Amino acid sequence: MRLETQPCRRVPTSVALAAVVVASLGCSQVSSPVQETVPVASERRPVVFVPGVTGVGLRDESTQELVWGQGKNLIRPHDRGHGIARSLTASHPGPRLLPGGVILELKLFGFVRFKIYQELVDLFQANGYRLGDLEHPRPADDFFLFSYDWRQDNVSSAIRLADQLETLRRVRGQEALRIDLICQSNGAHVCRYFTKYGGLNLNDAESGDPRSHRESTVENLILVGASNGGSIRVLRELNRGRKYVDVIGRYWSPETLFTFASLFQDLPIYTTDLFVDENAQPLPVDLFDAESWQRFQWSIYGREANRMLGRDDRPVWLGTPTERREHLVNVLDRARRFHRLLSQKATGFGHTQYHLITSSGSATSSGAVLVQEKGRWKTLFADDKRVRRHPELRSAVVVAGDGHATAASQTWLSPQEIQRLDNSVLEVEGTHRRIILQEQTHQRILQIIAPPLPRGS
Repeated sequence: MRLETQPCRRVPTSVALAAVVVASLGCSQVSSPVQETVPVASERRPVVFVPGVTGVGLRDESTQELVWGQGKNLIRPHDRGHGIARSLTASHPGPRLLPGGVILELKLFGFVRFKIYQELVDLFQANGYRLGDLEHPRPADDFFLFSYDWRQDNVSSAIRLADQLETLRRVRGQEALRIDLICQSNGAHVCRYFTKYGGLNLNDAESGDPRSHRESTVENLILVGASNGGSIRVLRELNRGRKYVDVIGRYWSPETLFTFASLFQDLPIYTTDLFVDENAQPLPVDLFDAESWQRFQWSIYGREANRMLGRDDRPVWLGTPTERREHLVNVLDRARRFHRLLSQKATGFGHTQYHLITSSGSATSSGAVLVQEKGRWKTLFADDKRVRRHPELRSAVVVAGDGHATAASQTWLSPQEIQRLDNSVLEVEGTHRRIILQEQTHQRILQIIAPPLPRGS
């Protein structure tokens, strides 16, 4: 499968490549087509797609401006990503950003267009599905895109999903709603939690209370390019920031990413063998202990963030040192509890069939190197020159995967979930963000949830 573009003038190679790299990231929100109201519910099970981090636009509630979700948002403003950061202090809450729709298409410079999730919509519509809106569902609609704030805690997103599915159940007039879920990347964390605990908050799920919204049952859970066990790449981005377009692109700084609770729930949990010293010997480090972050000067405690915090114009939404520490302790604690719940046996689990679509053709970071220089710790990652030139170090922190999640992370599920796993795990070519675009992926999805259309239909 390829990305389609309209005829256009030649553009800089770095921009064109960046647009492909962000195949699950920013673009314009596309409205659902207007359809006549149908009074009866579709006979098909509704299918809901849940994208990963950055796969949904963000809109300023006051101005209605789309601050994330358009091609231009990859380039500007040059604000270190502060415009989409979440406030850590009640005294300066900042603008309220709401989900602005799942990203379907990316436009750059007005004449280059890249389909992103649009191809998935096209696939289902070509097979007779009707695209609907989960916030305002209609009985005849049976394919939905889940729009959520991917910056927030994944439990909050699972609760939002449960609430919207309950609305769908009532609109369809059904006692019980049977659905199929397709999830990509971080969407797998949201969907796995919902499948096991419905709309329960973290405390209620830990207490063993019955699942809320039991009227919604997941028949098939399709995990596409899922980082089920997390990724060390997240730590790299929390430390060094993220950029989508070389040279001219908008830079998301460590202090911005530090405010996203969901990232901490995608830190690697599937193994404790994450760090080595400069001699490639294992170093025991608890990634979910705030003391480790201060000791090794990660993220908000790193040099870059410290320089920014020392300026007179530092962001007020980052709060005080105490508030930043409290935020870190809280998100790490919730991340550990979140994964503990996913790994343990849930009451009333149901009969969900799990399906995995993975890729292991790319060199993927599996750990990091910790070295001490002049009394300061430095964290080296797989793409750093010092690691690339040291074969023993590189082999200690690089394995097969999809470029984001290792093969072990993609297949990391609880024993309860493994019992429901389809034996035929599909391995496709493509990097983490492109797995969802592959023709093999689309064929398998249809095999799982969409029976062939009758002849002549």
